Amino acid sequence: MILATLRANAWKYSAIALGLGLGFALLMQTIGLAEARLEAAHAETTLQTERAAAARAALKTSERYRKLEGTHREEIAQSDTDALAAIAAADAGRDRAIDTRNRLQRDLADYLIQHRAAAQACAAAGQCAPDAAPTDLLADLQRRADDRAGELAHVADTARARGLACERAYDSARAMMEAAANAQAQ
Repeated sequence: MILATLRANAWKYSAIALGLGLGFALLMQTIGLAEARLEAAHAETTLQTERAAAARAALKTSERYRKLEGTHREEIAQSDTDALAAIAAADAGRDRAIDTRNRLQRDLADYLIQHRAAAQACAAAGQCAPDAAPTDLLADLQRRADDRAGELAHVADTARARGLACERAYDSARAMMEAAANAQAQ
């Protein structure tokens, strides 16, 4: 009788067993889904944390490079200012040299006039004939040598000022690159 009841209700028991199996499978699916969602949320949080850390590091590095560049620009600007001041000083020196040359040429011209007047007075007295060619040649040579020396001095002074400015710019750029390389290595 029990067996007959079991057979008669077998489809019920099968349906119950199938329902329990499906319920268990659904429960396992739900638990698996919940675990997957937790893992996804953890991965999302980790990713956001890593992105934020990378963004902070990039910002810090960017600021460091910006400071290095600003320092380099300031050094170059100061170097340019110093070079312009040195060139202006060289120009002022050239102007002073030209003024001195002009004064010396006037003094030499006055001397030559006095020498010629004295030589002509001696010639008028019958002592000797004046020969102004050597003194004129000396005056011309002195004038040309002084002009050329002034030009060369000005060229040398401005070249030195520009060379020093170039050296300072190179040193500044090299220091900036070394600092950037050291910052990148850290």
